[in-house]
This record gives sequence, structure tokens and C-alpha cells, in this order.
Amino acid sequence: MLKKIPVTASLLGVALLFSSSTGALAASTTTTKLTTTNQKKDVVHTLANLNPIKISAKSTVRLTDVNILAQDEESILTYTLTITNGDNKTLDLLDYWSKIKTSSGTTYSTSLMTKDKDKKKLSAGSSTTLTYVAKVGKNTKISDLIFQVIKWDFSQANYESLKGQFKVPATYITSTPADQSKTLKVFDTPVKAKVSQVASFASGDYNYVSVGLNLQNIGYKLFEDPKVKFVIKTSSGASYPMTADPTSTDYKIQPQDNKTLNLMTAIPKSINLSKMELQLVQDDETTKLSLPIATMQLPNLSNKSMTVQANVEKYISLGSGKIAVTVNGASLLQSFDEHDLSIRFKVRNTTGTAVTLPKYQFEVQTSDGYRLPITSSALDAITLQPLEEKYLNLHVTLPSGVSTSNPLLFMNLPATEDSKDSFSYPVGVFSLPEMQTLQNMIGAKQFIQTNGGILGVTLSSIQRLPWSDGDLVSAKININNTSYKTVSLPQLLGQLKIDSAQLSTEAQLISTQSVGLLGANMSTDVYVVSKIPSYLDFSQLQITLLEKTGETATSEWVKFSNIGNLPQLPEIKSGESYKIETASRQQELKVLRSFVYGGTTSDLLYTELEVTNLEDHQLDLSQLAGSYQSAKGLTYKATVSQIDTSVGPEEKSIVALWAKVPKSVSLTDMKLVVGEGITDGKLTPIKEEPTGYVNAAALDLAVAQPAVSNNLSNLKIPPYSLTVKSVGANLSGSSSVHVTFDYNFTRSMDYAIGEFEHKYLFELVDASSGRIFEQEFTPEKDLKLTTGGTASFTINDMTFEGKSAGSFYLNVYDLFQGQKVKIGSQAYHYSSSIFDEE
Repeated sequence: MLKKIPVTASLLGVALLFSSSTGALAASTTTTKLTTTNQKKDVVHTLANLNPIKISAKSTVRLTDVNILAQDEESILTYTLTITNGDNKTLDLLDYWSKIKTSSGTTYSTSLMTKDKDKKKLSAGSSTTLTYVAKVGKNTKISDLIFQVIKWDFSQANYESLKGQFKVPATYITSTPADQSKTLKVFDTPVKAKVSQVASFASGDYNYVSVGLNLQNIGYKLFEDPKVKFVIKTSSGASYPMTADPTSTDYKIQPQDNKTLNLMTAIPKSINLSKMELQLVQDDETTKLSLPIATMQLPNLSNKSMTVQANVEKYISLGSGKIAVTVNGASLLQSFDEHDLSIRFKVRNTTGTAVTLPKYQFEVQTSDGYRLPITSSALDAITLQPLEEKYLNLHVTLPSGVSTSNPLLFMNLPATEDSKDSFSYPVGVFSLPEMQTLQNMIGAKQFIQTNGGILGVTLSSIQRLPWSDGDLVSAKININNTSYKTVSLPQLLGQLKIDSAQLSTEAQLISTQSVGLLGANMSTDVYVVSKIPSYLDFSQLQITLLEKTGETATSEWVKFSNIGNLPQLPEIKSGESYKIETASRQQELKVLRSFVYGGTTSDLLYTELEVTNLEDHQLDLSQLAGSYQSAKGLTYKATVSQIDTSVGPEEKSIVALWAKVPKSVSLTDMKLVVGEGITDGKLTPIKEEPTGYVNAAALDLAVAQPAVSNNLSNLKIPPYSLTVKSVGANLSGSSSVHVTFDYNFTRSMDYAIGEFEHKYLFELVDASSGRIFEQEFTPEKDLKLTTGGTASFTINDMTFEGKSAGSFYLNVYDLFQGQKVKIGSQAYHYSSSIFDEE
């Protein structure tokens, strides 16, 4: 969902960049005076410059802390008196009290904080603190107040003896300076607090201010989260409650150890961020008020960008461990009504113990103020071993109306389950490297850093191929291992989008190798194939390889795009050959012949290919698949018959393809689109049925009918050749004729063939009656491979009843799939004995 960033946005700027590689902001600013000789710092006065009040000869009271928490109708004042007993006897604290009034005479009642109510005695040589609470006027300033120290004296008319009073000049600083620490007691545990870093980030209508507050336990017992609240007080007097991130609640600090709390708030842009203060607020049980217990100045913010630059590591604390995150790649695939942004980043465990990553939440913030959440399972249940690194991908869709220039990636801590705040805490904000625009990417290489090395990934080709019930779109992607060692390839899935629309049919990912290992400097091809309607026109194709990260979870691994028309298929002219360059399966295809077996209502278009093994080892040739395509774009799926045994290096075989074609279809400029068959994520094994094909080319066929020989010599049905040397047709005087012929039958050993479905069909045509009689001969069964062989057949028909002479034609056909084509013809005479040719 896209929306402008609200007050409770999760894009909170650089929130927790307390360990950012870009460095910290200046800790403080100092006003200086320029003289002719040197520079002198202005003198800074604090409460320590106030003179103490003597309550006895050796005991004193100092004003050590004053805090005002502004509220709508009145302000809450707390001030702390530190009492030092320098005498040799116990001091009774119940003898003393404190009151405050304004310079104009207004008096405010005071009470002790709950933590100090039980302090009644102070031993000799020791000191303690008493913190008083008062409600004062809304606009009251500390410099308006007079802090009185009173001793109860019943000899006085009002029972009070004024021991002294403190008046804080307006020029004094009562809050802790930005570069100094503040020591305070929280539930009797002394803690030293110091602002370690402040950062702000403008987003939408707000400045998001984050504060790192370091707490050091300087006591001797465990300090547990006291549930202190934090408020930013601006120079205008307005207060903004801060929210702690999930790592800054329910914490424990061992003695002499420390922890940095990460705090954040959103402040409208109209509010000046100079001279801000951080106030610590504690709920008081007695007064039922939220009381300010410390006020700490914040350094002035600069306009310096706090984002981590591309290819720069950002260190993030994670429990007792630490990880380093780097954004090292981004690509933008532009489309019609949206753009796909892909971001690649690395997470590295920098420590000596295993760390389990939280389920970080990611968002992209655009330069025009929109935020877009990223849904990803990339970081689900990831544990990194010591020094292990992992490369991950994020993907987000940007609407076309949103700026694509200079987006930022926010890496947010997941919110706690019981959190009432809508803040998500960024542990890192990253600039993206220069984005690679994905448009026409055929031939373009992208480099992907994996745990094992760098892989070069190239979109080699895109093909649109005719198929039986639609078209196939096939994208060939080459993966090259550029490193010096073998790498494991991730488990990949494929995805295709047409004009940004997801296809309803699931894309197949075809791998040409069964082992997921890729040696140094080696490459392999994968194919993303999907079926589309043959009538569908489109102008953009998006190809995505997804890495499987879980049972059903995936993340984007690499993406390619093509805009405009798809490239034409490679066209192989008649007489030329087509080389299939699949790794370890290189083959060469060439059309031997293509012609038509004529039928009654349709013709059988038939093609023979010569396929040569170009490898230096035995090879199971690819199961070919394809379609015939007419000049008008009509397509007819081809049936394929080929050898089902291995062929040796440079050995050739004959592959037969055919399809029924209506007689009305012109065969002029007919092409055969043929490639390697695919089935179930791999190249189709021989004899299995392909569900598609890849690596296709369009072969010009030059369809031409075989010449009909006027004799029966050298009648070829490759790889066979038949020569009929003599024919005798012996009439018995009854209703039969016995035909005998001598023959030579040879086979070219240049080719290996598979199941051979052709037959020689002998057709006897009686000259006087026109009657036709047929006899089939199967190669290497009825016709033996021999020189000087003899074969015969007998015809029984009433046509020959009483016949003793006459003539006939003996025609020889290539018979295939019930269709025939004449290859030779010769005339002969009948005889009651063997006779020579006419």
C-alpha cells in the first residue's frame, strides 16, 4: 500500500544510527569571541556556581538539580537539595524543610518525592539528597523562583527560621550540558547518563528525531529497567514523548556495565530543533504525578545526511553479537503503470558467535515522500555462523506516479507485540547505488554476489515458439561462474510477466544439468518457459529467477526485461546447418529433404533432418520438437521419430518429422521451427513426450517432391537404396499371377536411424483392365541387405482368370504413415516363364 508518511510513520529516518559508519554528529556547539590574539570560551555557569547555605557550623545545603516539565495548564517542578553533614553528630532531617516562591511573592506548596519520604536522619560525615515537588505556573521560569531552606523554630512567630535561599540567575544553565554526563539515583541505584548521539531525518511533514542515551551503572548491584519515560523539550516549550525501541525496554545493566537506549519521536517541521533538551520523567507513587528527574541538553542538529552510502558497511548490534549490512546493488524495471525496484544487500556476522537475525521489516522511501513496505521472507529464521555472510534480495513495486530518483531503503526492527506505538525503528537507512535500468536486456550481463563467489547472469535470448494449443515464450539465461572455485547454485524457480501481468499458467524452469554445482569459469543455461495464447500481442516481457528460501518461500534472485517486439527466430537458409550449443550437448541440424505424401483430404508434410553429434563423447541426442509454419503464420505441430540410442562423436543420425496439412495450405516458403524438447524441468529424454521446446530455429524447407525414376534402379528411402534388376510376372492360367524380382538392397552407414517406419510399396497396374494391386516390403525384414537377392509375391484376382499374356506397370512407392509417394516406375510383360525387360 502506498501512502504519504504520517506522524507515526515507520520511516523514521536514521533513528538508530548510533553506530553508523558515517560517524556521529558534533557532540556540542561552543560560542566563541574573537580577539586580536586568541579565542576565549564564554564562561558557563551552572548550579555548582551557587554558594551553599550553612545550616550549622559545618553542615551545608546545596541546590544541585532543578527540572521543570511543561504541561497544558501548569508545570511540574522538581528540585534537589544535597545536604552534607559535616558535624560530629547525626543531623535530624525532620528539622528542615524547603519552600519556593516567586520574586513577586507567590508561594507554592512543596512535597517530597516518595523515594525521600523515609529519610529522617543523616549520619555525621555523610550526605544525602532530598527531591521536592511543586506545581507551578505554566509559564514559570527557574530564574523566577526562590528556593528557601527553612528550619523549624517554635520560638518564631510562624515557627520558621529561614536558613538561606537560592536564586538562580537567568544566565545559569540548570540542565546538563550536551557533552557532559549526569549522575542520578534511580531507585537508589546510581546511574551515569550521557547523550551519546542525536540524529534527525525529515520525512513528509515531520522531523524524526532519535537520541542515543547511554546509561552506566556505577553502583554495586544490578540495575533493571525502571520504566523511566523520556521527553524531548523544544525551545518553544512544547514537549514530545519519546518511544524506546524493542531493545531498550526490560533491560538489565550489570554493575560497571553500560547500555545505550535508542529513543525516537516525531516533531512537526514547523518546530525549531535548536536548543532541545531531553528530560527523564519518573512516575511518583505519592504525588501520582509524572516528575522530571533530569534535564539534559541536546547538541544542535546539522543537516548532514545520516544515510549509509552504497557499498559501505553499517554495523548493527544484535544482542551480544554484531552484524554488518551493505547495500550493493539495485535495478529498476520500468513498465507502463508501475516500476519494479530490486535491491541486493549483504548481511555479515562480524562476531565469533552465531547470531539469529530478527525478522527485520523493510521499506523504501521515495524522494517525493512516499513509503512503500517490502514484503519479503528473505530474513525468515536466518542464523549466521561466525563470520558467515549471506546475500539477499528485496523487491518492491513503485506506482508510475512516484519518483524513482534517489530512493532510500529503511531496515526496521520489528515492533514488539504489546507495543502501542506505530513506530518501526530503523537500524539502518541506506542509499541505493546507481540503479541499472532494465529494458532491452538481451545480451546484458548482471553480476550476482553469492556466498560462494560472483556469478555473471546473462539473458541470452527470448523466443516465441508455435505449439499445439498456443505459443510458448522461452527465455534462455546463462549463468557463468567467474570465481576460481566451484560454487553451489541456489534452487531456482522461474516467473514470467506479460506487460506487468502475471501469467495464469505457471512458468517452467528448465535446467540443462542435473547437478547444482558450477565449476570455476564454467557456465550453464537455464530456461524460463511459459505458455501464452497465440493471439496475444504484448510489448513488454519480464523474466524473473526466484531463489527458493523455504518450503513455499522465495525471494527474487535476478530480473530481466524486454520492451518491444521479440527478436525473430534464427532463420537457417536451405542447405545451411543450425548448431545447437547446449553445454555438453552440442549438435548440428541440417535439412536432408522435405516433401509431401499426398492424401485424399490432407497431405502429410514430411522432413528428414541430418543431426550430427559435435561433442567428443557418446551422446544421447536431444529429443527434438517443433512445428511447421506457413508463410501466413499457420502452424502444425510436428511428430518426431529419432534414434533412441547413443551416438558417437561426429556420428550422424536421421530424424524424421511430419504433420498433416490441409491440401489448401500453400507449401511455398514453409518453415520447420525445431528445437530441443523439454519435460518436467529438464530436456526431454528420448521417447518421452515433450511439453514444449527451447533453443529453436526456423529451417527453410524448400519442399520438393522426389523425382520419379523411369526405371527401378537406385530407389532411395534414406539410408536405404533399392535396385530391382529383373522382374517376372508368371501367369498360371488360373486367377493368379506370381511376381518375382531380383534386387540389390543397401544401407548407407553414414547415418544411424531409430525406429524406421518407411516401407517400399510395390504397385502392379494391369494395362488392359487398369486394375491396381499392392504389396508392401519392410526394409531389413522382407528386403534383406544383400546384392543379388530375390523376392516375390502372388496376386489372386479374377482379372487374371484365363489370362496368358499382356503387359503391366510396376510402380515403387515410399510408404509412410499410410501415405505414399512414387519413386520409380517401369513397364513389363506378363509371361508363363521368366522374361527380360521390355
